[in-house]
Amino acid sequence: MVSQHASSRNDPDSEREVFRSAGSTILSWAWFIVAVIVLVDLAVQGRDHDALVTAVLVLVITGVVYACAWRPKIVADTSGITVINPVRDHQVPWAAITTVDVVNAVRVHCAPVAGAERGKVLYSWAVQSSPRSARKAALRREVSSQPRGRLTPRPRSMQPPGGAPRGYGEIPEPARDALQRSSAEFTAGRLAERMQHAQHAARAASQAAAPPSAQVAPAAQWAWLPIAAMTVPVLVLLLVALA
Repeated sequence: MVSQHASSRNDPDSEREVFRSAGSTILSWAWFIVAVIVLVDLAVQGRDHDALVTAVLVLVITGVVYACAWRPKIVADTSGITVINPVRDHQVPWAAITTVDVVNAVRVHCAPVAGAERGKVLYSWAVQSSPRSARKAALRREVSSQPRGRLTPRPRSMQPPGGAPRGYGEIPEPARDALQRSSAEFTAGRLAERMQHAQHAARAASQAAAPPSAQVAPAAQWAWLPIAAMTVPVLVLLLVALA
């Protein structure tokens, strides 16, 4: 997951932000390291048919891990949101987005195109919300909202210095809010924030007689590299196994 301090920059909406699952990234790197070790060992010691089958099987798993765990992410920049899933990429301009929310995964709701009754809803593979993480985030919010009584005085070493402003040493409100939300909730909230800012800027520009955007409809394209990374090793495995 992208670091949550990005929204505290002077002009965060001009920055390129990438949102992804930290767990999937760690899992991917762990498997890539294991795959390299296994392939090197097979190259040095393996000389039979079983070693060849094992090597191709490692490539099959590596292709699946690359496409389904390493590749998925959400990219936000000045033009809009790009939802990168295992085999398809969706580019959605800010003007074409109606809302961003979380239901098991981060969802980007698109405005209906001409002739359509409903807009598309894009689900992200990169940032998902499990029931457990949702319960933990709800529990953090519940605990933080309860009044806290102080049973013992704060140690002298932790007392604020004389003349310190009110709230000295406390966590800032944006950071506290980020800690109380799950990764998926933070991502959806940040994307919704950028959407509102971008659409407000576009309305202000239109009132100043600026030319309208030439492309506001979402676009999608197949990602052929991850498709090949998954299908080619499988075909090779079938050929080797049947040989």
